[in-house]
Amino acid sequence: MTRKGKRFGQFTRSRIVFRVFAIFGTLLLATTIIYGLLIIPLQKESLRKILYSQAASVSRSIIQACTDALLTGDSGFIVAHMLQVVTNNDSIQSIILAPKQGVALAITSKGWRALEMNDFRPADFERESYGLHLDPDGTSFYRYITPILFSGVSWGALQINFNTREYDVNISQMYRQMLYISLISLLSILPIGYFFALWVTRPISILSEAAARVSNGDLSAHVETGRDDEIGQLALNFNQMVDALQLNRNILESYNQELEFTVAARTRDLDELNKTLDRRVHDEINKRKLQEALLIQQSRLAAMGEMIGAIAHQWRQPLNALSLVLQNIHMQHQAGILTEDSMLRMEEKAARLVARMSATIDDFRNFFKPSSHPKPFDLEKSVQSAVDIMDGLFNKYNIQVVMEFDESIEVFGNASEFAQVVLNLLSNAKDALLDSKQLNSHIILRMTRRAERIHIDVEDNGGGIPAAIVENIFNPYFTTKEEGKGSGIGLYMSKMIVEGNLHGHLSVINTATGACFTIDLPSTRLPKGNA
Repeated sequence: MTRKGKRFGQFTRSRIVFRVFAIFGTLLLATTIIYGLLIIPLQKESLRKILYSQAASVSRSIIQACTDALLTGDSGFIVAHMLQVVTNNDSIQSIILAPKQGVALAITSKGWRALEMNDFRPADFERESYGLHLDPDGTSFYRYITPILFSGVSWGALQINFNTREYDVNISQMYRQMLYISLISLLSILPIGYFFALWVTRPISILSEAAARVSNGDLSAHVETGRDDEIGQLALNFNQMVDALQLNRNILESYNQELEFTVAARTRDLDELNKTLDRRVHDEINKRKLQEALLIQQSRLAAMGEMIGAIAHQWRQPLNALSLVLQNIHMQHQAGILTEDSMLRMEEKAARLVARMSATIDDFRNFFKPSSHPKPFDLEKSVQSAVDIMDGLFNKYNIQVVMEFDESIEVFGNASEFAQVVLNLLSNAKDALLDSKQLNSHIILRMTRRAERIHIDVEDNGGGIPAAIVENIFNPYFTTKEEGKGSGIGLYMSKMIVEGNLHGHLSVINTATGACFTIDLPSTRLPKGNA
């Protein structure tokens, strides 16, 4: 890998580690904050309950001690007792005893004084109330008011004001503890998060660097993570993918070499045959059978030459496009404008071109290959694939192909078998047009729907089929072509595929200008564009 690639890999790894680490730290901080927001209110409520419990206990003690004094109006005892209570309890700021009749008394640690009853509302004698309040100077205190009840009769109310110094100290201490806990958690867990981020992102970075090497054409790149989890499985799958790519590259190179060898061998045979043909005709005119065998071999070689010509035509355009892609990469690299995005786009384009070339080889190699499992397939796409195979020959002989497909339709069966049928019909139409020497040769591929059936017509203007033999053209080994140019098996196999595998029907009629083969199939209709 180049220095630039290594720097890019290190930068990518650092960026991924930082992101994972940042996410981990953010989640930890958010968890701590949420924990504090949930716990602090609960602690405050607990402290308020303690204040309430203390206030209720003190009030019950005062009321029980002053019951007789209240009934007899002994204000001296009441004052003395409450002064003692205030003196013995530093948390009490003041006590106010407000009887419904008589003088209200206010007792603090400094003494006592009488209050006007106008300072109290009637509701203060009827219900219990409590809560935190603020003095005019901003100091907080806790006020507790409870009615004085004897035998179900209200005699007045008791108000106790508590200072909240201890409450405030506890709250402040609680905030400090939460802060300390948060800091300790961050300091102790963030290193763990950092190493966790490294543990998670390191194999991903290794995979990314290996993928970059593969994108640059290095199919020896493999990844070893030493892990048995999903990331380890991903690395294993990546290695298998690279091995499969290498295998496909070797197979493609082998196919190319084999094809070149075959073409060279056939060319040598043709050259040798051409060199010796005249001599054999003149020297062995009496060996008719041997001459016919040579002619048959020659026609087979010519057919193979046509197929090779079709392959060459199919490969010419993607090879040119692939050459342009490589030149574009070279130019961008020299200009210093080659980016990862542009590299990926050109890599994808090159991969599509190579796949198209490989598919062309597979299309010819898989001709009449045993079919796979049947499944729904798009008729238009299957017909188009057959037309694409013959496109080079059609262009060579100036044969125009017209497709009249108004909608997209699926049928259930094997797409490659159907394409073979269409390919046979197109090949027969091409031969008929060449034999008839039409000036404006054309083949029309038409699809029409009739109820729940569809018809695919392959119509040519090649003069038609003689009426005497039209009933026999689907018989095995029956052919109208010259000996050596046809086996008589193509239409027979097409009929077997349509009627045996696709549950349809194949027929032919003569038109005013040629022949029209019709494939009748059951269909499943799909909206245009969804097939």
